[in-house]
Amino acid sequence: MFYKILILISCSIYFILPIKVFGLEPTSGIVCYALKKKQKTEFLFKRNNDNIFAKAFKRIDGNFIEVGNVVGRKTSSFILFEDNSINKNLDFAWHLDEVTKNLKPYILSKKNDALINLPDELSCISKNFWY
Repeated sequence: MFYKILILISCSIYFILPIKVFGLEPTSGIVCYALKKKQKTEFLFKRNNDNIFAKAFKRIDGNFIEVGNVVGRKTSSFILFEDNSINKNLDFAWHLDEVTKNLKPYILSKKNDALINLPDELSCISKNFWY
């Protein structure tokens, strides 16, 4: 008898006082490999209030750190995003071809005339990060 009353009270509370549940969506990103060096690099992109990619993050020492802004994008074509972790004397960006998933280095501007070794082109796959 006690269990029937307990179940009845539990069901009544469940239907009378619904609880709001919030779920987190995964964050879009890419995992890239330098085939010559067998090196892995991970990037993720966070959206702003208008639901467009605005910030770029890179995994450094196990944590995602903001490395720049998304400076250009054409849906289903390409993403151009800054990477300030490469070289402080260089305004550097990555160009991600969303069709072939190739990531190519791109120089936006240089602060001096020193020779700069650009990173190798990377091959990427899409990945969702729960971050």
